[in-house]
Amino acid sequence: MPVRPNPYKLVCANCGYSKVVSPKSDALSPKDLMSMSPICSKCKGQMERKSLNILDNIFNIFNRAACKFHHHKLVNL
Repeated sequence: MPVRPNPYKLVCANCGYSKVVSPKSDALSPKDLMSMSPICSKCKGQMERKSLNILDNIFNIFNRAACKFHHHKLVNL
């Protein structure tokens, strides 16, 4: 049975850019692997893995809900 990994945040030590990584399942796609890259897309610096704080968790919940809503609208067109 697939178990979705816990989301986490990657933060660049050089420029402060951050992104939340939230894999959909334990079976990772190439897109999931690219989003998990520890190299900053802005400055090419090394990113550090951090646990999510409460605001990150709230944002992640709303972002997932918006993606499901958008996908549902596209499927039902």
